[in-house]
Amino acid sequence: MHTSIKGKTAVISGASHGLGQAVALKLAALGAHTVLLARRLDPLTDTAEAIRAGGGKATTYTCDVSDSAQVRATAAGIQDKFGAVDILINNAGIPAPRSFVETDFAAWDEVIGVNLSGVFYLTRALWDCLVSAESASVINISGTAGLRGGGSPAYGGSKFGLTGLNYAIAEAGKAHGIRATILYPGGMDTGWRGAPIGELPRSQSMDPAVVADMVAHLAASPPEFVVNEAVLNPLDHPFM
Repeated sequence: MHTSIKGKTAVISGASHGLGQAVALKLAALGAHTVLLARRLDPLTDTAEAIRAGGGKATTYTCDVSDSAQVRATAAGIQDKFGAVDILINNAGIPAPRSFVETDFAAWDEVIGVNLSGVFYLTRALWDCLVSAESASVINISGTAGLRGGGSPAYGGSKFGLTGLNYAIAEAGKAHGIRATILYPGGMDTGWRGAPIGELPRSQSMDPAVVADMVAHLAASPPEFVVNEAVLNPLDHPFM
């Protein structure tokens, strides 16, 4: 890492479990004041308490990122409390039915709402805070489905759309020193779709804490350049 994030304000969506939780713990350990967003209060509180127990700083907001009114209200609270946001990690995401015929209209709307619209809502609502930071970093968590697609129209569609959205954020942000990066992680040991945690070797399923190290590295990269995109895969599956 080249730039200290100590004292920086870092907003992380989907921070109550999995990769979002790991990122929150990592950034807090590096000295950032973490602002944690998730839909469920109890696991979000658990993450915040773990951060504080380690000497870190955490503030929590319950927020469904697919609800634009909730996002606007949460962003207003963040702006009132912190002013500038130095790091935004758009991590919140949900799985989707695997096949086209299994995907009804409600499932499509739900997945697109969280995985794609939620990223736009939160980034747009915090835009003035990101501009105020003068050299902010926006990191959008996608997945390898954003590169190769798959059978799920909702999940694949949301992640392909996120690639285009990331480019738009980067274009809009360059005049303000805002860098946008999209991260495509492959299989992680997070219990996604109910898969048992801890059963697969690390060469087949990545430790979210190690992926969080990469996220922190991106957030702390020098402001003179932007990492447009990064792909991470388990060692045994290097080509998706």
